[in-house]
Amino acid sequence: MSRELPKLGVTTYSFTPQYHGLELSFEDVVRRIGALGIGPGLEIVGFQSIKGFPEVPDDFVRLFRGLVDEYGLEPSCLAVNADLGLLPDRLLSPQEMADYLAPQVQAAAKLGFPTVRLQKPAVPEAVELLLPVAEKAQVKMGFEIHAPDSVRSDWVMALRELYDRLDSPYLGFIPDFGSSTRRVSPSVWEEYRRRGVPQEALDTLDARWNEIHASDQRPSESELMGEFSELTRSLGLGTFAHPLAMFCAGIHGHQDPQGWAEIGSQIIHVHSKFFGFDEDSDEPAIPLADLLKVLVDAGYTGYLSSEWEGWHWDPTLDAAEMVQRHHRLSRGILKSL
Repeated sequence: MSRELPKLGVTTYSFTPQYHGLELSFEDVVRRIGALGIGPGLEIVGFQSIKGFPEVPDDFVRLFRGLVDEYGLEPSCLAVNADLGLLPDRLLSPQEMADYLAPQVQAAAKLGFPTVRLQKPAVPEAVELLLPVAEKAQVKMGFEIHAPDSVRSDWVMALRELYDRLDSPYLGFIPDFGSSTRRVSPSVWEEYRRRGVPQEALDTLDARWNEIHASDQRPSESELMGEFSELTRSLGLGTFAHPLAMFCAGIHGHQDPQGWAEIGSQIIHVHSKFFGFDEDSDEPAIPLADLLKVLVDAGYTGYLSSEWEGWHWDPTLDAAEMVQRHHRLSRGILKSL
């Protein structure tokens, strides 16, 4: 008897350049996902997709549910935002954060999403205050663990302790595969070489990333961005300094794929991050086969939300085509497990 495997899906975040560039409307994006068969799991970003969010007009609900039904899609996750700096003079308190997130959780329920993506500014105190809202709405709350963080980051450990104490099925984690890369995507170096960045500078950044990756004594998550910011400035990269530092430190993480097994039973959704493909149609930066094996061994059967983030440096590629290629790669790996 074959075991149940994770299911494939996509986040509309993959279509950000076409959406922000007014090439495609939100409805166009969902129709394209449905028509090309790159669901059935459908994740959307609340503030990006819905005017006036977290208020959700009834006409949007009818539009969204109609599209989902028309194309046989299944709402998988609503990405909500934990904006800590909304006030001009101070950060939000835990109670204010809970109050800010509550209508976003309720919006997920209204649209038929079983899960929301939370972000780390929502501290454990806010989560505990918010939990009754999620339980009443029957919406699971999953914290995204995104590069440069890992399952052992301090804020994640604090949440793991909270989860153990509260023992609620409405609390979980959302791994982002960008936390477990094996190299900086070659497409980053190709694009910035095309833009005129000297090869020697790119080689220096690549060598430092690889050195950190191979070391048992890595800088902390908070130190990584500072180090690469200093390094890119010292290389005289001008306006390219910040994006290259971000790409090295902020979306290419160093966690061993096996690390996700520590929270395997608490994984409720997955951001299957990818950047590009090599000549063999493999993803050179993401050890996808290793990551999917960890999830399957942990018994995860939820959605893998394909999240193409190579658009940060090359927005000219077609998002739908990239996701189609990623689904083919993912499907082949899953069949082999």
